[in-house]
Amino acid sequence: MIFQGLFRILDLYFKEIDLCYNNIDQYLREKINTFFIDIAVNSENIKQKLEELTAFFIKTFEEIGFESQHIENKFLDPFLELQTEDSETIKSVFELYEKKVAPIIYEIFLETIVDYLVDIELAPLMLKLKSEGFLTIEFVVELRNLKNLIEISPEKRDNLKKYIQIREKIIDKFKTNKQNIESLEDIPEPQFKLQILYLIYRIIHFFHLQKMFDFSHIKSYLEENVDEWLIDVPLVSLKNPDIYFCGIFLAKHLNVNIDQKKIVDFLLNLYEEATERYESPLIEATDGVYYFIKSTEMMKIWLNFEKVNKIIKSDPKFFGSNYLKNLETSQLVIILKIYHQLGVSKLENEIRAIKEEIELRITPEGIKQFRDGFVSSEATYYVIFSYFMSNTLDKLKDYNLLENIVSRIYRNLEILDFSIDTNYDLISELFYSIESLKLFNCIETKEMIIHLAKYLFPQKVNEKISNMKEIIRKKVKYRHLKVDRLTGETIY
Repeated sequence: MIFQGLFRILDLYFKEIDLCYNNIDQYLREKINTFFIDIAVNSENIKQKLEELTAFFIKTFEEIGFESQHIENKFLDPFLELQTEDSETIKSVFELYEKKVAPIIYEIFLETIVDYLVDIELAPLMLKLKSEGFLTIEFVVELRNLKNLIEISPEKRDNLKKYIQIREKIIDKFKTNKQNIESLEDIPEPQFKLQILYLIYRIIHFFHLQKMFDFSHIKSYLEENVDEWLIDVPLVSLKNPDIYFCGIFLAKHLNVNIDQKKIVDFLLNLYEEATERYESPLIEATDGVYYFIKSTEMMKIWLNFEKVNKIIKSDPKFFGSNYLKNLETSQLVIILKIYHQLGVSKLENEIRAIKEEIELRITPEGIKQFRDGFVSSEATYYVIFSYFMSNTLDKLKDYNLLENIVSRIYRNLEILDFSIDTNYDLISELFYSIESLKLFNCIETKEMIIHLAKYLFPQKVNEKISNMKEIIRKKVKYRHLKVDRLTGETIY
């Protein structure tokens, strides 16, 4: 998810890349043809055929010279999970390869090209790819020219190298601390246990590392102690999520069998308490309302018009400058996000006041959590998403947000440890930095591509991308990941 924009830049920059795609496709189809005797696929054997196909490709790529652990990690991607419609539309191994496996394979090759550009040791592998016919002479010339361009731009080369190593650095950090992370499941305090595991799991899930960890203890805890974690706590924030929300989220993602009725009843009671306690729940208890709405979505509880109105009701006094300045930047965006999700359009003055307050938080140093506060990855993520939501990303074009995001990832990784004393802010900031990179890569707009090109590549590349009228190729070979403009979730 943090490489998609990078792939798009390469795809646009290289004139001869389509011929390489075709050579890769032809080579792999011939391999499939010699390996699979029965190519027919149906609803009963599609899962088995996919497993055989991925195992076959892992072995094939290892023989070519790719690093086995990296290839295995790539094939753990949820993109490969079969959907209901797959068994209805896919009828052969070749179709299975084309729709599910090929996009990830093209990404493996594109990642190899990027590694080569920054001198990560790949000479034997590149020679092998050339000898196997994957890389045409014309493409090799283009590749060499870009490499030369990058070598005379040391700042961009360093930026690109640091950027592409982010995923590896994070994965290594979590692998090395596997035992410490799993030990957090046995902490006796449910509040700390669920909040910290929720934040850690979000990062694990982002990089598809779920199969690497044993979550059996937390799964047992969630199933056997519903009354203990189905609670509402004070001082809720995006860094300290509601305990019940963390429990519901983890239970859903870890496929834990929980008492659905008990949770629905709890949420409905929580709604009654909140609407009685607050004059304007959304404004006075923004984070709590946000987690409540996300929980109702996960539990498939649809609130009627009257209930929604009670949540978002407000008085003009809440939108005065003196009140709004005391809210976090992320809270301001969440209010706009909920308005947007619920289709609220009549509060024009209120929405304008919030947007004006948000603009005061955007500075050359980065995006701040308060007017006079500190630069925050959480604030950065929510502001980028807010501008995407309102189709105004051009307002951020002159801010070098990526440099701040990348440097914060490296700084936070260096001081992060996994223990009972783990700092919530550190985990949260790491997560929101990664989510911010997802926005830069998966929001398909020219503004976001130019942000990446300007930060990662020499001026000549940036100029070529900036001068292109069309930057979205309809039939790209790699995955076409997007971001939902309402929810911020990834669309595969």
